[in-house]
Amino acid sequence: MAIAATATTFLLVVIGALVRATGSGLGCTGWPKCSAHRWLPPLEHHAIIEYSHRMTAFVAIVLVGCLAVVAWRRYRDAPRVLWPSLGAVGLIIMQAVLGGIVVKGDLATLLVTAHFATAMILVATLVYVTVSSFSVEAHPPGPPDGLTSLARLVAAATLALLIVGAYVRGEGAGLAFGDWPLMQGRVVPPLHHVGPSVMFAHRVLALAVGILIGVLAFRAWRMRDRRPALAALASVAAVLFLIQVLVGAALVWSKLSAPARVAHVAVGTLVWGALVAVAAVARLGSSGGPEEPAISAALAKEAVA
Repeated sequence: MAIAATATTFLLVVIGALVRATGSGLGCTGWPKCSAHRWLPPLEHHAIIEYSHRMTAFVAIVLVGCLAVVAWRRYRDAPRVLWPSLGAVGLIIMQAVLGGIVVKGDLATLLVTAHFATAMILVATLVYVTVSSFSVEAHPPGPPDGLTSLARLVAAATLALLIVGAYVRGEGAGLAFGDWPLMQGRVVPPLHHVGPSVMFAHRVLALAVGILIGVLAFRAWRMRDRRPALAALASVAAVLFLIQVLVGAALVWSKLSAPARVAHVAVGTLVWGALVAVAAVARLGSSGGPEEPAISAALAKEAVA
């Protein structure tokens, strides 16, 4: 159930990116109805794309609700499963309400950014539930170690990067600089307006996050014999980030083509989910000892999948 809810929520984020990339955010002008007089959308592609986003949101809400029910009935003695599952219900309801506010607010930048940030927190919560469901019997053995703290720092920096990226999209500043990796042919361009400033911040943050992910993956890989799940997840995160860098370059070179915009959000969300999983798994072995064999094997298999 956790995997189904997480996968559907990821699909919801990707369709949301498609809505934004195709300019379909107002394909349905009403909420919860598609328009003031009809529930179903007209046979027009913007309306269908927007309505598919709403229907996927409905399915995600049902799955998250079912996950919470299962957690409440069967895992009340496992707080790492129970409380995040219940929290996900509140988050997805908040996300749905924010979606309506975004439509009513004519896609204002701050509203769009808040909508995306809530989606990322929801994704993180569901990823944490998924990791916890593979390790119900495990308990963190002691205070967080250095690797766990590093994983949390990298995840927090990545969330900041994603939020700034959402603000860039909301401001329509994706082509504030028409070149990559330089910006107007410079390392530090003129920053007299909001668009170039937030894009510059986004690229600087991307560089910092890339370095941090590299350090995290290197440290985790050195522990691959004792903690294979952690090494596998960190390696996945590093590879996904490299792909994301290439997609970011393609975004500029293609002048913000719709496929590149959707891919940028999709891969970024995968990077975020992988890093949340790294932080969660790192905490399970934070005493420095070996991971429990069953947990490690299950998580390593899931990471590869």
